[in-house]
Amino acid sequence: MNAQQTRILVLSDMPVEAQQIVSLLADDFAQVSCSTDESRFAADFDAHHPEVLLFAFRRLEHAERHALVLYRHSQRARSERHHSIVLCDKDNLRQAFELCRKECFDDYVLYWPLVYDSSRLHMSILLAARMLALGRERAAASEMLAHARVLGSLGEMLDAGLGAGKEHIDALDSSLHAARAASDALATEFELDIEGVPSGLAPTALEASTPPVNPAIPALGEAAPPPLPTAAAAPSPAAAPSPPAALFAKLRARVNEASDRAIPLTEWVDGLRREVSPQLDAARKLQGLVAQRSPRVLVVDDDRFQCKLLERLLGDFDCQLQFAHSGAETFAAVARERPELILMDVQLPDADGVAITRQLKSNPTHAGIPVIMITGHSERNILQASLAAGAVDFVVKPFERERMRAKLAKFLHGRGQD
Repeated sequence: MNAQQTRILVLSDMPVEAQQIVSLLADDFAQVSCSTDESRFAADFDAHHPEVLLFAFRRLEHAERHALVLYRHSQRARSERHHSIVLCDKDNLRQAFELCRKECFDDYVLYWPLVYDSSRLHMSILLAARMLALGRERAAASEMLAHARVLGSLGEMLDAGLGAGKEHIDALDSSLHAARAASDALATEFELDIEGVPSGLAPTALEASTPPVNPAIPALGEAAPPPLPTAAAAPSPAAAPSPPAALFAKLRARVNEASDRAIPLTEWVDGLRREVSPQLDAARKLQGLVAQRSPRVLVVDDDRFQCKLLERLLGDFDCQLQFAHSGAETFAAVARERPELILMDVQLPDADGVAITRQLKSNPTHAGIPVIMITGHSERNILQASLAAGAVDFVVKPFERERMRAKLAKFLHGRGQD
């Protein structure tokens, strides 16, 4: 990590102060820009895509308002990882702390007056750069774990499929053996000699039961041809097998042929299982490693009572719950650490849950995160809009414990959970 190359953007409503901040940071950081036209804050963020964003405003309320407007209008601000620092004076330290606790900003720095600790801002930026580097590694690890869960379940499916295929082949082989034994038993019961009948020469039932027809038709005035031999003059049973014996012989030949064809299939399945055995073992180990880390679930709801209720309902469920209470907090939480699932309230104080879902799904980095909508109503238009925005399911308040757990298990583990 080269902290000197950290991209920094200063947003301010005080042009002179903004230039002073740029000059102060220029000695230690090579890429520092500023924007003092509030109509261009979003455009300048998109142009510079900073890693550290400094808010330097006359009042903290202005800084908070512009932060919310920026996240609402800039897709990069919502999707790209960055660290936000708000500057304050000694009279507003508590207010700055509260804003950071609400996750409106990531950190605050006492900047006015800059007499006690002139390097504090530099240190905060260095720490932010380190946290961003660590966050990128954690985001990559989180995404790898999400893929590992899929691969682990795929290994289980392949293993189960091979086992089921082997069982079907064994059942087929048993059925063929049973059919052969049954044909032998019937032949013995009716005293049929089928051992000496060549299967390729055995007549069919129709051939055995239909008497031969003389194809010669005499012309008018000619003498009729001599009559064909009668059944009494037919060859003796010793010279030609009886029709039932021929049929049993042909049946047995077909059973033996099917058994012979089943042998290579059995060998193929056994060979495939031996070949993929190392991969299946790796998938099982991967599944074991994944199981050591509970998946993260981000709950987006401004109703803190509902958040507490969800916390109780899912207290013993295999997941880590995180909470966001506004649109800005949601984008910050997702950028900070990728969750495996999002429970999204439809109505939020600063944004529409459906719109937030649509924005998340428009970003390739977050598009794969399943979103389950939370709503107090079940109107058809809300449900349709949620699904059209990219949500995978929805739950209606008040929450039902078992239904909620079943939905989370479906999208987190791909199966039910006790």
